[in-house]
Amino acid sequence: MDIVKQTIKDIKSLKIQGASNVRRKAIEALLISSNKSKAKNEREFRRDFLKNTRLLSTSRPTEPELRTAIRVIKKSISEKKLSVKEMQQKINETITKYDVNRRKAMEQMTLYGAKLIKPKSTIITICHSSTVVKMLIKAKNKIKKVYCCETRPLYQGRITAKELASAGINVTLIVDNAASTVMKECNYFFSGSDAILADGDVINKIGTNQISSLCKKYDVLHYVVASTHKFEPETFFGKDEVIEQRELKEIINNKDKNYSKKVKLINPAFDRSDSKQIEGIICEKGIFTPTQLTSMLFNKLELERKDKDFLKL
Repeated sequence: MDIVKQTIKDIKSLKIQGASNVRRKAIEALLISSNKSKAKNEREFRRDFLKNTRLLSTSRPTEPELRTAIRVIKKSISEKKLSVKEMQQKINETITKYDVNRRKAMEQMTLYGAKLIKPKSTIITICHSSTVVKMLIKAKNKIKKVYCCETRPLYQGRITAKELASAGINVTLIVDNAASTVMKECNYFFSGSDAILADGDVINKIGTNQISSLCKKYDVLHYVVASTHKFEPETFFGKDEVIEQRELKEIINNKDKNYSKKVKLINPAFDRSDSKQIEGIICEKGIFTPTQLTSMLFNKLELERKDKDFLKL
């Protein structure tokens, strides 16, 4: 199996999970396949390259960060009069530069977030965001305790708990439905984001919205930690961000004595949190309200003047 097909298989099975990891592994597969291309001319190379970008960009719904990276790489070879060798070189250079910028962005986000946290804070998190983890570790001397929701059905919150505990942070793992019982102790709710939409709403792991909705009641500040590459510009033009529906076997075994085929099941991977519930989005540019951030990105990308074709994958 070639590297692109194997990577897509691993993304779909969640062997590769987390927006940053999905983006990193998909771009790595695109790089390897481009470098190993046996295309005889530039037309064949472009055909194969575009086929791979389409396959990778649709390997999992709700992954704007991956789509942003692919758009950047596609743009690097948009000039028509390029040889195969020149395109390969531009792809390599673009991905190398992109990776350097992403590492810098990660560092900036963790710095902004760590400075935000006040001493002796108690925090609640959900799922596993490598950026949230790194930010909390950077701020660990100011953290009293972290509650990690285990994040059913695949328990990614346990990964967060393990990593934070290994870094010397006081961590308590809780079932998702216990969030409201500890909220009164908390100062912050930090979540990652799989997508930031035009209206400032945020899509993240299922269960995020329930905790976000409780934040106002318990005076807990919900901050989203996410790079601007999680923003999906197509939502400005009316396109909805699809919520991935996962396989039902993740939530129940058909051999379970309480299972009945007469009962309908759904297993959404993500939910949508209203921008009005979110105190701010911590990104590489700073800390903004959701609507401030999307307005800034709208202007930066000059979306009012650009043809929507540039967004196509």
